[in-house]
Amino acid sequence: MTKNPLFTFAIISLSMFLVSLQSASADDSYDVKENGPKKPIVWNKPIKATFVHEVHTVDAGIECSSCHDDIFFMQRGVAVRSGKFTMAAMAEGQFCGTCHDGDGAFSTESNCMACHTVSEDPIIWKTPTKTSFSHKSHVEEFELECSDCHSGVFSMKIGSSIANTDFTMAAFKDGKYCGSCHNGDDAFSSSTQCESCHYPPTEKIVFNKPVKTVVFDHDIHINKAELSCESCHKKVFAMKGGALEGEKLVFSDDPAEKRKYLVELHNKFCGTCHDSSQAFGYLTKCTVCHIGVKGYNKMNQGNSNKDTHEKSGH
Repeated sequence: MTKNPLFTFAIISLSMFLVSLQSASADDSYDVKENGPKKPIVWNKPIKATFVHEVHTVDAGIECSSCHDDIFFMQRGVAVRSGKFTMAAMAEGQFCGTCHDGDGAFSTESNCMACHTVSEDPIIWKTPTKTSFSHKSHVEEFELECSDCHSGVFSMKIGSSIANTDFTMAAFKDGKYCGSCHNGDDAFSSSTQCESCHYPPTEKIVFNKPVKTVVFDHDIHINKAELSCESCHKKVFAMKGGALEGEKLVFSDDPAEKRKYLVELHNKFCGTCHDSSQAFGYLTKCTVCHIGVKGYNKMNQGNSNKDTHEKSGH
């Protein structure tokens, strides 16, 4: 049987009207004076948190007078402006901690996601190297609790870890910070899968010592040759900008002595792979890396003032 299009349209319109009417009726039944604001209160400092009056007054049956004005003033923003509205204060029984003590309601030190929202944006560190951390992947994908890291491993304050002088890969290896879980047992070791957190440099690195000018491109090695960071950054090159600048330079007019020095230098670093077996030998195809001043200027389109490895401190 073929239905009239106008009849079908009328049925759909009526259904949508009834749904909207039901929604409007639900909103009209909510008593703002008795149950508090309908719209959630959202704090963005010190971190994003949400409070819903309806959950407390309607669902839990709590009276407004239970919190106002003994615990919270009946004025938005007073708690935050006091400077005392902290998780530490709540743990001592102040503010939300008056009820959320583990007895009256769940403790403020548990069930974090009831109030806090996982950030969609990763945390980005730019020093000592560019690194990112995603709360979302740890909380949603791996189902970790906020309390697994906060505040035993990381304090609940942005920038607190980087402010410490020991926030290093060496500390991770000793089981601190990310190394608390990334130990090879609970999660992959912090000395592996570097690309999971670190961003390889996109700009070519230029060395001007001991000869001018040598260029290195991470992209060729990582994306084209599909090498992992740890292929070089464990035993060959230190994961630190400017590490080669501390190398002792040898200057000699004796060709034999100069050649011996350069052979030893190559064998210690790039020659580890560029041995004509794993990759082309360093004694061949020299101009692939040794581009000289002319090649350097050509690479930078004649701009010889571009930062080099020595100046940039990479």
